[in-house]
Amino acid sequence: MTKKWMYGLLAGVMVLSMAGCGNRESQNQTAGTTVESQLEESEPVSEPVLEDQEETTQETGTDAMETEEQETSSENTETAGSQDPVQDPESDTLIAYFSWSGNTEALAGMIAEETGGTLFQIEPAEPYTDDYDALLDQAQEEQAEDARPALAADVENWDDYQVIFVGYPNWWGDVPMLINTFLEAHDFTGKTVIPFCTHGSGGFGNSLSSIESGTQGAELLDGFEVAGSSVDSARSEVTEWIASLGLTQ
Repeated sequence: MTKKWMYGLLAGVMVLSMAGCGNRESQNQTAGTTVESQLEESEPVSEPVLEDQEETTQETGTDAMETEEQETSSENTETAGSQDPVQDPESDTLIAYFSWSGNTEALAGMIAEETGGTLFQIEPAEPYTDDYDALLDQAQEEQAEDARPALAADVENWDDYQVIFVGYPNWWGDVPMLINTFLEAHDFTGKTVIPFCTHGSGGFGNSLSSIESGTQGAELLDGFEVAGSSVDSARSEVTEWIASLGLTQ
């Protein structure tokens, strides 16, 4: 009887021990499920924004000068001006333009495709800096001094052209001073002048007054302006604008 009693007692202890382990495992599984559910249902936490990632507005930003490099980016510019315009050697149309990094050049290419005119790039004898911040200062200084930067080259056979498109980026609300150098170097009497402009957000600004002052004796037609970042998508607008001018290729 003593051995049977002892075996019975041991069997009871083992049953109670297994039951306790089962309860603890069940509780752990329940707790784990609860935590996991809470993690899945919780909303994701937004990553903190670093100070140098915050958007800022600068007085000398795109409103001050059309950089042609925003937005403009170079990929947009390459897309817009990827095709070489077909130029008519006998055309009396000249597309003269200054472009710092590409947008105005791309726009000039579209105009040449529409008109068959001859492209001429207005360039300074001393190239402008590639640094945008330094360019801001230089352009503002030239404007304050009413400077006339020297031209790298001039148009051949000026008298052969009757229709002159003049293109430029809006710098500090006006034409780059290099454009004034170009205008004052030529006689526009009896010619037709058509301005076109790229900009950050200021449109033509005061530049049309400068164009009018520098092309005395010419007929001034409606110009075309577009944000530098939108040049690559302006093809249809350029086509409509050219058509409205009554010019033929």
